[in-house]
Amino acid sequence: MPIAGASGAASLSIRVQGSHLIDSEGHAIQLRGVSVSGLDFVAIQGWSLDNPWGQQTGTPTPDWNAIKTWNANAVRIPLNEASWLGYVCVDSGGAKRDPDPGHNYQATVKKAVAEATAAGLYVILDLHISAPGNLCPLVKNAMPDTDNAPRFWTSVAGTFKNNAAVMFELFGEPFPRALPQGESAWTVLRNGGIITQVATGGNPAIFAYTWKAAGMQQLVDAVRNTGASNVVLIGTINWSQELSNWLANRPTDPLQQTAAAWHAYPVTYTRGSPDAALPNYGPNAYTWAQNILAAGVPVVITETGDGINPGNEARFLANLLPWADGRCISYFGWAWDVWRNRENVLIKDASGTPTDGYGAYFKQHLTSAAVGEAHCR
Repeated sequence: MPIAGASGAASLSIRVQGSHLIDSEGHAIQLRGVSVSGLDFVAIQGWSLDNPWGQQTGTPTPDWNAIKTWNANAVRIPLNEASWLGYVCVDSGGAKRDPDPGHNYQATVKKAVAEATAAGLYVILDLHISAPGNLCPLVKNAMPDTDNAPRFWTSVAGTFKNNAAVMFELFGEPFPRALPQGESAWTVLRNGGIITQVATGGNPAIFAYTWKAAGMQQLVDAVRNTGASNVVLIGTINWSQELSNWLANRPTDPLQQTAAAWHAYPVTYTRGSPDAALPNYGPNAYTWAQNILAAGVPVVITETGDGINPGNEARFLANLLPWADGRCISYFGWAWDVWRNRENVLIKDASGTPTDGYGAYFKQHLTSAAVGEAHCR
């Protein structure tokens, strides 16, 4: 199969062909990128009215060219359901909130997509934070909701359906729980179902509340009913980390333009532990991903991360990324933000200085001459 690297903005186009993603010329392409957080939570928290990015990258808005210097060819942008749709919501204390207080959220997302693709970057738009009814989506819930998520994807897909460089991740991290007796997490993932708890981001953090989750099939249908043919990325149970029965429960797509989304994180971040080199679910995780590829479906690691520590130690990524390269599996590091967490943060400052350990290894790996195009065969 022909090989491809990053394309110019005018020719950016991504499709599914068998177990590969392909570009506008039909060449197999491996996406190597980063997630840029901010639009998923800043606006709804109401502390940056003029700029929904909230300077989370150390710059007012993301510096797409700085991301390019790491030899990245794609970015993932997590979004907030209520901020995009603009409905007034209620927090856990009963107070009303405007999730788009600057009335600029959709315009900001559109500008980000335009600027990123102009810089030669493919884009994943991810429904990251959602909540049922009129509750404010301030933290992750177990599943997308039927009240708002189908409307979200109808609107987002309708907006970007003519941009072939944009992919849609239907829901960042499903973890179907608090299910009535007899319901299966896998069935709820595909078809939706009743969930009896909701997370609010307040105090209490979780309370009893019965709502209807939207399944991945309903969201695929919402996207396709707009006429959008964009690639759709479909996560799995347990925060998109357990792929064991993904094939048996994947939704039907009439266009066959879907891929499995895997969030690959280590079992532990404890230095010196053998588990620090393994993904959650251990070697089985690699086997499950390989089985999906063997069935002719691409796998995209839409999130991964590792510990931040001196000595450039990133034992998990040192195993995961070469394994992915050898199979033309795309991957995205979480996150291109200047947070001071102990793990899963790529940069220290606005100039893109990599964090110790994780960030340093990720940058070195992406910019290494041994990595990239030659693996997509």
